[in-house]
Amino acid sequence: MLLAGGRLAGDLEIIAFKAAGVSVFRLFRPVILAGLVVTLVTATLTLVINPRANAEFQRQLYEMLRTRAVSGLRERVFSTSFGNVVIYVEEISTSQVALRGVLVSDERDPKLTRIITAHEGRLLTDEDTRRVTLRLLNGAVNEADIAPADPPQVDQSEPPPSGGAASAARYRYTQFSIYDMTLTVESPLAGTKVDKPEKDLYLRDLRKRIRQFAHDAHGRAPYEVEWHKRFALPVAALIFGLVGFPLTVRSHRGGRSLALVGSLVILVAYYVLMTSFEGLALREQVVPWLAIWMPNLLFATLGGVLLAVTVREWRARGIHFFWQALHALRGAVPERPSLRRGRARALESHESPDSTHIIDRYLLREHLTFVGIGLAVAGTLFVMVDLLQTLDRYLRIKPPMLYILEHFVYRLPAALNDALPIVMLVATVFLFLTIGRHHELTAMKAAGISVFRVAAPIILLGLVVTMAAGLFQELLLPVLNERGEEVDRVKIRGQLPKHLQSRQRIWLRSSDTRFYRVEMLAPGTEDLYGVTVLEIDRDFRLTGRLDARRAHWSPAGWDLSEGAYRHIGREGAVQTVPFTSTALELSEKIEDFTQIQKPITAMSYRELSEYVARLEAAGFRVKKYVVELYSKLAFPFMNVIMVFVAIPFALHTPRGGRLAGISLAIAIMAAYLVVHYMAVALARADLLPPLLAAWTANVIFAGIGFSLFARART
Repeated sequence: MLLAGGRLAGDLEIIAFKAAGVSVFRLFRPVILAGLVVTLVTATLTLVINPRANAEFQRQLYEMLRTRAVSGLRERVFSTSFGNVVIYVEEISTSQVALRGVLVSDERDPKLTRIITAHEGRLLTDEDTRRVTLRLLNGAVNEADIAPADPPQVDQSEPPPSGGAASAARYRYTQFSIYDMTLTVESPLAGTKVDKPEKDLYLRDLRKRIRQFAHDAHGRAPYEVEWHKRFALPVAALIFGLVGFPLTVRSHRGGRSLALVGSLVILVAYYVLMTSFEGLALREQVVPWLAIWMPNLLFATLGGVLLAVTVREWRARGIHFFWQALHALRGAVPERPSLRRGRARALESHESPDSTHIIDRYLLREHLTFVGIGLAVAGTLFVMVDLLQTLDRYLRIKPPMLYILEHFVYRLPAALNDALPIVMLVATVFLFLTIGRHHELTAMKAAGISVFRVAAPIILLGLVVTMAAGLFQELLLPVLNERGEEVDRVKIRGQLPKHLQSRQRIWLRSSDTRFYRVEMLAPGTEDLYGVTVLEIDRDFRLTGRLDARRAHWSPAGWDLSEGAYRHIGREGAVQTVPFTSTALELSEKIEDFTQIQKPITAMSYRELSEYVARLEAAGFRVKKYVVELYSKLAFPFMNVIMVFVAIPFALHTPRGGRLAGISLAIAIMAAYLVVHYMAVALARADLLPPLLAAWTANVIFAGIGFSLFARART
């Protein structure tokens, strides 16, 4: 409504309608009709189609994951995709069926530790029974009773660990030639907290649940809220038309920019009201029907008032007096003598003292204006989307407003850095479409200024932005990500800092022959609880196993208590040496367990380069990480590439408005991303060198831009 009506008001067609005797109420008739149509369509979606689509969507995802469970296995990675069964594979064949060097930790029984090693394995899927079977060949099963870790409970928000290491009492070692395990493949949503399962229910199921909890207000509230939301949401389309129409009729300036800002404000305000009242209903402070329908009632009242004011053409009094007072206040401010003298000299000479590069300054100013608007829109969209995702949590946790602002202070710059290339692209397209539509480019050509000279300051600005983006990515981005993570986890959620937070069930491969399993890590005290150390040979046969209830790190080495060491011979004979307390020198330090690995996207180039070097030294396959490493060098140059490509495309495009510019920018960015991700996929399949894959899109689009530039009419 705001976009369409803004065009009518901006072109003064609303005034023309009024002058022709067409009343505001007559103009409101098609708005009501369109609102009713959208309401009916939305009601069909929310009441009929969405529940069926959600159910079918989840079923399809579940079937895909069951039949393609092999996607959960990665080479030299501890996979937890199969419930409480941890699987480690040394190598996976190209067919994704044959496995070599397999270690399995079956943790489904909390009172029993079962670790299986095998030289080979096969992953078998049965389409008829929908069953996934892991077949192990030439290995052994190691079973023992668990001695609970029992660490001190420091963080009450975390559940205590339920497992531990093997006790010294009983141990069973069984060799096999074939061993089959049925793997439990969980639903794609099993690892995700589903806060609102009632969203997937049909209306009849919602009604049954409401009747089922007839005497339980707390249990009934979510289902009543969902029931009313499915009817209130379609009606909101009609309400938005009622609010948008008078705003449109009364606005004669601003056009689509004002319409975009107004739309964002209305949507955010409606969602904040809806979420706030929904939270009150779930806490039984407001009856559900009133809470869900209250935003519609408030916006309907607002729309009715605005419509009445618009029909009567009411104008606020006192506005003229305000502008007079502001003008008088500006005149009362004394002007600096230097400004007066400079203006007088300019009037005497009839020219600006620094007019040599006035066109460059004009183009840069206009381009920076578009960049600023683009960054503002990108920042607004990020804040709105982030609030849509986290507002429920904020209402539940109720953190201080300062912490929420701090969250955006650290997260917003990173988001703007990601959006900067497309902002540069859109700004460049808008600039050259604007000067082309207003014939300014024609005037420059007539004055003897070539297109190359016109584009020079914009390309130079793109290079400056590229260097600034590279420095930001290397120096500031890792710090901002780290601080933002700390604010989210520590200040807002009230958790311990990540480097001090206890972690459970850690697996670590420290060398080709040694594996660690830790039930719980307490970084604050440098203690490991429920420690298991496995020694294997080249055939993935277990040769030694060390278990301890607790391991404490000190600079002198490791102090282990309440455990046992077991040596396993070639024929399967097990020798057990229990101990109450012992000191042990291991090459691993506490930092090897406490080090928190950053996500690849949050690392700087230097950090990722060091990480790749460590992985390569340990014998891991680092192809995909090398691609990411070179991509970090290529990403900042995307800013100047977008500028270089946008200029000839904008020059070759027929004159159009901003809608044409946005369409052109989306097409260029989509093509760039398609080329980039195809090249990355080819590199991961060993069909392209990593360096070439990371720079393929930049090279191709730079070539396209240069080719079009060379053929431009200068």
